[in-house]
Amino acid sequence: MKIPLFIQYLSILIWLMPPIRQYKTQYFTFFLILALFDPILYSAYLSFGIHPLKFYPIMTFLLIISLSNIRKQFLWIAASVVILILTYINQNDPARLYYLCIILFSVILYQIINKLMQIIIQKRLLNLFLSLLLFYALINELKFIAIALNLYQGAISYYLATFTQTFFGIIFSFITISTKNYPLPSKLS
Repeated sequence: MKIPLFIQYLSILIWLMPPIRQYKTQYFTFFLILALFDPILYSAYLSFGIHPLKFYPIMTFLLIISLSNIRKQFLWIAASVVILILTYINQNDPARLYYLCIILFSVILYQIINKLMQIIIQKRLLNLFLSLLLFYALINELKFIAIALNLYQGAISYYLATFTQTFFGIIFSFITISTKNYPLPSKLS
């Protein structure tokens, strides 16, 4: 078995665990999407030869919705249509799909940073879960940037990042948003 294929299978197996731990938390849907999307993408690739990249903008958009506090249905329907149109228009140009994913992952990074900063400002606490989630999302963003910049070296970076993210799957199988907060000093001396 080739190493990239082994990493892919290992990642799929490990990422099935976090939704179980995150059940009944506000991040359950986020982790459920992460857990289900890789097996779906891989199955679509094996069964129909559909390249997984064509589904990444949709998956990323679903992750954005899962992190969002806004529940206005019209806004999400309109945004969903825009994402589907952009994905369809750019489906024959992988570079554009990578750039679309980079933009969408930037929104995810913004959402996580915003949640982390709210806790830091309001409660003077550093949340371990959100800090790790931010680092995980940053790795996702960087692996798409690496591929967009250089397809060959980016593919190597992609597999290294996926391997690293497997450890995050293990971590998120044990911690939740309420696991640990670290108090921050009120004044820096």
